[in-house]
Amino acid sequence: MTSKVGIYARISRSDNLDFHSSIEHQIEGITQYCNLKQFSIVKIYKDIGYSGKNFDRPAFKELMQDVEEGLINTIIVKDLSRFGRNHLEVGKYLEETFLINDVRFIAIDDNYDNQGIMDEFAVFKNIFNEMYLKDIKRKVKTTFDFKAKTTLLNSKLGAFYGLTLDENQNLIVDEEPAMVVKRIYDLYIQGITTKQIAELLNKENIISPGQYRYNQYNDKSGLRNTESAWRDCSIYKILTNESYTGKIINRKYIYVKGKRILNPNPDIIENGLPAIIEPSIFQKVQEIRSSRPKKKEKVYCSPFLDMIRCGHCSKNMIYTYSQTMNDFLYCCHKCRTRIYLQDLTNIFKEDIKKQLISIQNKNIEQHKHTKISKLKEEIKRVDLEIRKEFESYANNLISDAVFQDNMKQLIAKKEQFTLEINNREKTILHSLEHSLEGMEIDYALINKLVKEVVVKNTGKRKYIVFIHYSTCNSKQ
Repeated sequence: MTSKVGIYARISRSDNLDFHSSIEHQIEGITQYCNLKQFSIVKIYKDIGYSGKNFDRPAFKELMQDVEEGLINTIIVKDLSRFGRNHLEVGKYLEETFLINDVRFIAIDDNYDNQGIMDEFAVFKNIFNEMYLKDIKRKVKTTFDFKAKTTLLNSKLGAFYGLTLDENQNLIVDEEPAMVVKRIYDLYIQGITTKQIAELLNKENIISPGQYRYNQYNDKSGLRNTESAWRDCSIYKILTNESYTGKIINRKYIYVKGKRILNPNPDIIENGLPAIIEPSIFQKVQEIRSSRPKKKEKVYCSPFLDMIRCGHCSKNMIYTYSQTMNDFLYCCHKCRTRIYLQDLTNIFKEDIKKQLISIQNKNIEQHKHTKISKLKEEIKRVDLEIRKEFESYANNLISDAVFQDNMKQLIAKKEQFTLEINNREKTILHSLEHSLEGMEIDYALINKLVKEVVVKNTGKRKYIVFIHYSTCNSKQ
């Protein structure tokens, strides 16, 4: 069997990004190995910044999909830890999935080949890899816990507009932007909205936080056009940042089941920063902000009536708009299932046309049965008369002249019936095709015909869509 190799390489956030552990080095080493063994490389799969603890990685999922479709029959990695650090999951793939699918798996540095010379210590190496990962996580967590209670975390230079560094790299108040911060709080207490404050500061050419970071630390990440240097969201961030009262707030957010939420118990260091705003002023702004009417979230009206469901959790998918893709879509926040409106509409139209063609064929058969069957019965009757004429002529009951005349009339009648059948079939087919071409498949028609839709993602803008009609089912 010809080897169709898929190279898999992975690097996590905690890995050193030097040459010897970089993902490029992994790929280079595996490529040299393939050239030596004369293996044919079909595809290279790279997961950058993903832990080996679980297998919820985009490139890994793509690799397994290609294995399932038969595009790849050999997987090569630098070592088993690159494939994964969970020994139970790794063992499941090595001992079940790859054997069932007849996939050859090679870990070069571990001298492991499931169809060659087997390394009896491979399972122990998996366990050591997992133990190593847990030990690293424990050490990182211990260090992080200590730092969170003693110093400022996750803060880049210029994170606080109004604070700067002195010659000893300590944060101190920068008077000019600090006065702007105080003015923003005063204006908001006076009843000025965040949008109006931003417009006022832009009109007065007050230096923005993004421009301030660029001037002080050459950080271009916050630069914007001059017309929109200050925005209402910039004002909002300053008004809601309690660090301006002198507090250091670490671990402000936590992740629960992959969702980022506010931490109810953050690590707070009192008087950890130079204060610009009095705590009473900050509290007053928060009270005003909470009392003001909140801006309603934008609600988009779905063109399809509560019918799109996730194929993984069976929940209704939410209709929303993606600014990145500049397109409307349905998505399941829990399972990350998504389908774009235009793609779904095209699937609907294609499937409905298939259904209509099927109905059209049934109608043609029905017309043949009802309209044309009578003509065919007439042809059978004529054939019977022709046979009787032959019998009468053979028994000398009619003369040759009468036989010839009767046969001429009967044959002409049969030809007429046959011609009429052909004309009727063409007329029926043409009228049905014409009515199908003229039919517009719009949202109203789709909502009328479709009862429910179940969506599963199989790749980037690739879907399996089950369309349930009132009388039939279809699969795309």
